[in-house]
Amino acid sequence: MSTISRILSGKDGVGKSTVTALVGEQLALMGKKVLLIEFENGLRCLDLFVGAMATKVYDLDDVLNGRCEFSDAIAVSSISENLSVIFATSARRQLDTDQFSTLVLALSDSYDHIIIDTDCSDESIDCLSGIAMNSIVISTSDPSGTRDARYVCDRLYSRNVPGVKVLFNRVRKDYIADKITPNLDYAMDTVGVPLAGVVPELPDIVRCTSRGIAPKSNSMTQKIFKSIASRLDGESVPLTVI
Repeated sequence: MSTISRILSGKDGVGKSTVTALVGEQLALMGKKVLLIEFENGLRCLDLFVGAMATKVYDLDDVLNGRCEFSDAIAVSSISENLSVIFATSARRQLDTDQFSTLVLALSDSYDHIIIDTDCSDESIDCLSGIAMNSIVISTSDPSGTRDARYVCDRLYSRNVPGVKVLFNRVRKDYIADKITPNLDYAMDTVGVPLAGVVPELPDIVRCTSRGIAPKSNSMTQKIFKSIASRLDGESVPLTVI
């Protein structure tokens, strides 16, 4: 059965889809069979990030509304044959959360990991709270980002959700040194949950996601996301310190 994880955030633009794509890629390159699902309403980007643009006509909305079989909507990434993805619909439609959780459970025997890129609406949180083993909240380390992340984590804890962690993304060491943003210890204390990883602001990340390619072997980006992926896979891997 799959390890089912969801990646969410308190606000848009903090990089949850980027993290979903790059963690999924590293798990696939480690030999794991991975399915990414973009559980968003009218927002699509994973097809670009994993090199699978224009490979499928059908999307998640088509699956949930019975217009196709789920196999018709599963695209394979050009990065690895182990990495598959179901894209979000490009139109604004209400998604059926009960059908979605049923779909995830039906697919869980076919993959080592299912990673769901989702928003933090009450409907999405409630839909996945009974099936997700990990809930990784993506946040920037600035005060507004950590405050929003704390709010999301509190909502998850109120529903007795297991495996809640925070991942700080787009962290700049010079901003911390110049006290533009607080240090990571303060940010962690503000959010109040265990740390899943720290990702610095790296130009290589934009290069990879905009072109739909994997990070170069032994690059800083590859090392960081491989360590996050390994921890998600149950390995005891020290946190990378930037």
